[in-house]
Amino acid sequence: MHKLTQFAIENSRFTILWLLAIFVGGIATYQNQPRQEDPQVTLRVGNVVAQFPGLSPERMEQLVTKPIEAAIKQIPEIETIDTVTMTGLTIVSPKIAPNHSELEPIWAELRVKMDDLIRHLPKGVHGPFVNDDFGQVAVSTLALTGDDYTMAELFEIATDLNDGLSSLPLVSKVKLYGIQDERIWVELNPEFLEQVGLSVGDVSTTINAQNMVLPGGTVSADNQRIVIEPSGDFNSLSELENLPLKTPAGGLVYLQDIAVIHRAYVDPPETLAFYNGKPAIVLGVSMTNGSNVVAMGKQLVDELLLIRQRLPVGMDLDVAVFQPDLVETSVNSAFNNLLQTMLVVLMVVLLFLGWRAGLIVGLMVPLTILATLTGMSFTEIELHRVSIAAIIVSLGLLVDNSVVIIEDIRRRLDLGEGPLPAVLQAPKTLALPLLTSSLTTVLAFVPLLLISDAIGEFLRSLGQVVTLALLLSWLISVTVAPALYYWFLTGKAKTTRTPSIAASSISGNDSNYRFYRYCLEFILQHRLAFILALLGALILSLSMFSLVKQRSLGPSERNQFSVYLDLPAGYDITATKGSAETLMHYLLNKSYNPEVTDVVGYVGTGGPRFFLALSPNDPQPNKAFFVVNTQSYQQVDTVMKRAQQYIIEGLPLATGRAELLFLGTAPLGTVEYRISGPEIGTLRQLGQQVSNAFYEIDSIQAVRNDWENPVLKIRVEIDQDRARHSGVTSQVIARTLSGYYDGEAVTVFREREKNIPIIMRAQPNMRDTIDGLRTVEVPSSNGTFIPLMQFADFSGSIEPSKIVRHNQERTLTIAAKHPKLTAVELNALMQEKLTSLALPAGYTIELDGEIKGAEKSRAALFQYAPQALFGVFVLLILQFGSFRRVGIILSAIPLILIGAIWGLLVFEAYFDFTGMLGLFSLAGILINNGIVLIDLIDKKRKDIPDINQAVIAAAIERARPIIMTTLTTIVGLVPLALFGGEFWYGMAIVIMCGLGCGTLLTLGYVPVIYSLLFNKNKRLSAQPQP
Repeated sequence: MHKLTQFAIENSRFTILWLLAIFVGGIATYQNQPRQEDPQVTLRVGNVVAQFPGLSPERMEQLVTKPIEAAIKQIPEIETIDTVTMTGLTIVSPKIAPNHSELEPIWAELRVKMDDLIRHLPKGVHGPFVNDDFGQVAVSTLALTGDDYTMAELFEIATDLNDGLSSLPLVSKVKLYGIQDERIWVELNPEFLEQVGLSVGDVSTTINAQNMVLPGGTVSADNQRIVIEPSGDFNSLSELENLPLKTPAGGLVYLQDIAVIHRAYVDPPETLAFYNGKPAIVLGVSMTNGSNVVAMGKQLVDELLLIRQRLPVGMDLDVAVFQPDLVETSVNSAFNNLLQTMLVVLMVVLLFLGWRAGLIVGLMVPLTILATLTGMSFTEIELHRVSIAAIIVSLGLLVDNSVVIIEDIRRRLDLGEGPLPAVLQAPKTLALPLLTSSLTTVLAFVPLLLISDAIGEFLRSLGQVVTLALLLSWLISVTVAPALYYWFLTGKAKTTRTPSIAASSISGNDSNYRFYRYCLEFILQHRLAFILALLGALILSLSMFSLVKQRSLGPSERNQFSVYLDLPAGYDITATKGSAETLMHYLLNKSYNPEVTDVVGYVGTGGPRFFLALSPNDPQPNKAFFVVNTQSYQQVDTVMKRAQQYIIEGLPLATGRAELLFLGTAPLGTVEYRISGPEIGTLRQLGQQVSNAFYEIDSIQAVRNDWENPVLKIRVEIDQDRARHSGVTSQVIARTLSGYYDGEAVTVFREREKNIPIIMRAQPNMRDTIDGLRTVEVPSSNGTFIPLMQFADFSGSIEPSKIVRHNQERTLTIAAKHPKLTAVELNALMQEKLTSLALPAGYTIELDGEIKGAEKSRAALFQYAPQALFGVFVLLILQFGSFRRVGIILSAIPLILIGAIWGLLVFEAYFDFTGMLGLFSLAGILINNGIVLIDLIDKKRKDIPDINQAVIAAAIERARPIIMTTLTTIVGLVPLALFGGEFWYGMAIVIMCGLGCGTLLTLGYVPVIYSLLFNKNKRLSAQPQP
């Protein structure tokens, strides 16, 4: 590498031009680099939906769900299959294994299998339909409201907005929520039908026959062909009302004589959306993959300015969620942390090296960062808080390479070497050890680069950026740093021979180093006691680890939280709407919640996926979901607690929970137990026992099961003999009941480009009572109407509201959380209670949720740890050619646990996945320290016969750069710990405390073990001892 250094020195103008290119290119890259709030994660989950209106969950499971699952199971890339089956609806969610990156061929195969399956499903099944963009995130959510406008008028404007927004270059899709489709309702009076002798089928046939759009042919006249178009379809509601119907007696009645006809919306509504308590249509705007969300936000803002000018008076378009602002805030905050860290690092370097050498080393930091940003652009790594945090974590390591080079040059100058030989010899002798050190740290992050689950994909850029930064730092340190030192400092070195701090430290004359020399001499005389003390400290620390709070990942720090509101299964959407409006009114009341800025609510649906980790609710009429925005993130917890308490006290019919937006695989603090087995009754009994165990814990919250409560079903048992005798078939009975209560689509009403379904059903006072079921009149083959009770018996039964399955097996999941306990702590309490749970044969219970997700991520991370450790071992063997030296370095790694564990306890930080990455980073740093220290000990032994004196001399000489690197890393992480947010707090504490303690212990441990393992009286020969 000294050849590159020599080239840089001899070609100063080229080197300066190269440096300017890095600065300009890095700044330009930063300005134009795509930005995200968080790294993009590929969601490998799709949805397969099938419907059979009116079919019970158990029948739906047997006839529809199981065939779909069996077909999906044939696709080898599918890892898991989760299914929710409700009355008339099944939603199957296949998940592709994380080791597959090409998803489209797999989804294509799934579509083919579902198309092939259609002919094998019962007649009447709609679907199955495949939705593979289930994971697309709406980066912006817009709410269209208007107090004086109907939903039809809002929908018309929303459709135009959809067209306009979809045309923006960076917008991939716009989806509407809260739409209420129009209907023409023909509500028949069964008594009037019986009086005139007409059946529902007669009315349906007549309406269909009248409402036709058919060509009438053409006629030739005067050598011209003229098209004939007969009238017939309905052009107005009055034409439908005045439709004549011929009675069996030969008379005529009009439709309005036997029915109430009116234009309205789907009844009951299927989905509802609200913005700040007002009915709304919500537009979820998604971005094209790989785009710059900030640039997309600017396009959207410009378009919204034009749109608002065109909106009708009294209609408003508000921004409910706007990720570009969140991204800008997140990236700017992370970049401010980076600038603060750079400033702190520069101050530490100046303090140790003086202002001239300190400025050169300090200059290497922004130079390396800008080069890293350019490398990130080429490798398509976006700017987000993870990639910027990776640069912050790397800062201490970036300084290390330059400090070691500059220190060695200064040492050589102080020993009398000429400027040019000193500048060239330093990188020549240190390039390989520093490269080995950098590569060992890179290898520590290899497991993170290789794991393929969602958390690994989320944090992968951390390892990628650290790798880029370290390798670029090494290259710049062995080329640019010596050149700059030669140009700006060697002239002074020639004329000023005053010994530097480094020179005094070599002999240990400085008072601080005299103290270090005394400590080394003491522990070298008491080596066994020192090793036993370290071992005792390590064992004590490990025993304290059970007191450390643990979780999977920290929360998102958006100024938002979500609220889930559930009514008992069986309640219709009207009741859910009432409870939802009550909750929204409370949240928006400034007297109670002055921190709340706006609330978006969805009833009967979960709305758009506005946050990557948050899956929308399944469509159910008894469920509502809210996104609550506050003025700042610091206010979220306070408002959440109020909302949770209000749900308990103010909504006795409902249950619910307020939750932080989370970045892991499950909501923070939630403990879930999944019970598997064949029988519904047994699953419910076991689930109730688990729920009771939860309730025994004081202050437990949000205890729930994913099957909800059973619902009432009325079974109509048809006596086929009596039915045939009466001239009634099962088909006629089913059609009559379906049309009577739910309605039957007859035809459509055409209005410009809209087709509005015309639906026939009974009038409200007749269909909304259970008693009326017995007297429903069913038309017979001889033209008479026979009450249903003459050939049918009625019975009530309880059935599941829904059935949940996992991997083709019925499962019931019980979940709960505690306001003061982590998921790990709550699970520990539950284990004592679950030990007494007697499971019948064929039934299992397993932990799920946050803890299971964290365990899987840790297992995935440690899956590649042996390979990474072997790579480190190989590098060290190549560097030293000695098993004992490698053993010394690797055996020092556990020392980081002492400081890390006590730091987590003292500073009350969580140990999560980022904290684990902090341990991996610490291991790399500690290996670096061991490498440079043992390398120098070997060199000292060639000149110093006594091994203890050689060890002491090398340790004192290397102490300053090691301590400086440690301080720059620790102090540099202070802004991340203080201002980087809760997500990075645990990792910052692990690295700061683990590195501080580990470095101090290593400065004693490595010399002691080295002197213990090697012959103290034997001078090192040219070949190292094995």
